[in-house]
Amino acid sequence: MAYSNVINDFSNGATGTLTDVNGDTVGYSVSGTSPNTNWMGLVGGARVNGDGTQSFTLTFDQPVFGAAMRFSGSDASEPYFIEVNGSTVDLNVLIANGDVTFAQSGASTHVIRPDGGLNGGHHSDGSIADFVFNFPVTSLGAYGSGANAGNWDFVEVGIEDTSFDVVCFTNGTKISSGTGQSKVEDLKVGDVLKTFFGGSTVIRWIGSRAISKQDFLHNKKLYPVRICKGALGHEMPSNDIVVSRQHRVVVSSRIVDRVFGTSAVLVPAIKLVGFPGISIDKTLESLTYFHVLCDDHVVLNAEDAPLESLFLGKRAVQTLDAEILLPESMALSEELLSIPQSPALPFASGPKLRKLLLRHKKNNRNWSGYR
Repeated sequence: MAYSNVINDFSNGATGTLTDVNGDTVGYSVSGTSPNTNWMGLVGGARVNGDGTQSFTLTFDQPVFGAAMRFSGSDASEPYFIEVNGSTVDLNVLIANGDVTFAQSGASTHVIRPDGGLNGGHHSDGSIADFVFNFPVTSLGAYGSGANAGNWDFVEVGIEDTSFDVVCFTNGTKISSGTGQSKVEDLKVGDVLKTFFGGSTVIRWIGSRAISKQDFLHNKKLYPVRICKGALGHEMPSNDIVVSRQHRVVVSSRIVDRVFGTSAVLVPAIKLVGFPGISIDKTLESLTYFHVLCDDHVVLNAEDAPLESLFLGKRAVQTLDAEILLPESMALSEELLSIPQSPALPFASGPKLRKLLLRHKKNNRNWSGYR
């Protein structure tokens, strides 16, 4: 896993700024008892003592998409646990839901415990466990929970790739509905939408936010991605489509099959920037973002192209606030937040996604093979 930036001071009260590959920045502050140190494979890290006396919490000044944690070493008797947004998480659940991407390297194996904690690996052979959080987080932390104070485990936190928005269509986007092609701004709760693969779904909630020129100037991450007509191959989309950076697009090709072992995956639009006809659109002076929540996570037909609906993973729902889903997000009821959702298709991320992108660039291949 390649970091675009890492935190190099974990001392209590430390503050700083992380910068992603796009030049976007996020501030952070550190609290806890872990001293700053360097260790095998780690640029700068925090030590998490197995007896539970050492811990840290890292708080961002705005939600971060793509935050990553790297662990080096532990053993079976000294587990440690990850905290996200102030609560201890079960890594098994996050990985199963696609909310976290897990990878490891080195001679020793890290193990995700039945209780959702982590142990295994060894310092001496440089064993590494990497976790990338595929949803916005506002704080990350770790603490030990073992009986032996003699073993130290080392943690690094950084950013793999950061965008601070979530799945949004923009005004004017036409989506296939039960009555034909409907502009997203004309849709309402209860409307039936046609999915890209021939099924149907019902809208459960819609949120929106108007973005002004001043908003763009204040927060460059609000600039959307423009996918030009035909950029996805086979006349998809049929017209230019403009979406938020983290809005996932279905891609399907022989390369996808070879890399992921499946016919199609979901890729954030920001990852496709640089391919012909796909770019960050900084010409717009205003727009309105729309979030469309359906009965489940589905692939919608937007301008004759396959794009996802809003996904509420079990952990992602805890990050919804006015800065992400915008003021209307407060209307999300407990009933809506409790709707169980599973990814419509696998989420592409990490080394496999980078491999996929490199192979497509090298072979100059079209993305989708549905038509």
